[in-house]
Amino acid sequence: MSYAIRNTLILFVALIVIYGSGFAYFKFFLFPTIENLEVQVERLERDFRQDSQTAELVPALREQFAESRTFIDGFDKTIFRSNNPDEVFRFLTILNEMSGLQFNFSFTDSSSTTNYGLLRSEITGTGSYSGLVRFMNAIENSEPVQKIRDITITPVAMVGSFQNVNFAFMLESNYDSNNIFDAARTPGVSTRNMASAHNPFFPLIRPVDENIENLLNVDDSRLVGVSANSIFIINQNGRMVTLRPNDRVYLGRLESINVQQGNATFRLNRGGIIDVVTLGVQR
Repeated sequence: MSYAIRNTLILFVALIVIYGSGFAYFKFFLFPTIENLEVQVERLERDFRQDSQTAELVPALREQFAESRTFIDGFDKTIFRSNNPDEVFRFLTILNEMSGLQFNFSFTDSSSTTNYGLLRSEITGTGSYSGLVRFMNAIENSEPVQKIRDITITPVAMVGSFQNVNFAFMLESNYDSNNIFDAARTPGVSTRNMASAHNPFFPLIRPVDENIENLLNVDDSRLVGVSANSIFIINQNGRMVTLRPNDRVYLGRLESINVQQGNATFRLNRGGIIDVVTLGVQR
């Protein structure tokens, strides 16, 4: 073997080793490192967007906090003028105008101390949970000094009334026994509802309504054709029905049509369980 050929082979082998080492270095070290860095960058960008959205809310929250603090610091309290329970009932009626409850007022008893007295009443009724929260919040934050005790709340548990609850509580209302407060001024009403109105009694799983409107039942129907804007489907009664996106079906609506794949997707609410059903064309 000549000297030139030998050197060429040595150079060729050296180039292969260098190229292979570089390729292995990039594939097994640099590429995983780059992928990890890309994941970290994506996570940091997502956190930055969330933090930016939160930061945008801070000025409004500070302003709301300052308004609430001013409202609380400057809000005078008072007590009812006498031990007449009709005054308490009339005031509760005013508060209920923004709550929409059906309630019963039962005077229980009255007691008196040196400077003030205490009227005790039982309040029972029914209505939406959010209305009840608004009602109780208004009672305790309006000008008359009143205290709610022994609250009992139970769900109505009837189809169509899952947002409603039955309630009962004792109400203690202070009244003026020595004419200390201004009897001529009408007590102020609090219209702010700073409490959560989420109904914890709302059932997550509920019985479904009967198909009284004879809407198309997806479970018992057969898709026979699709177009860009509509589908053709044989319903549970064996009749051909044409539907377009967002048309109603039993328990839901037609959500989308995929002409290329020849299927249609429905979004159904099975008593609180959201179910996405896709039907394909049956030939």
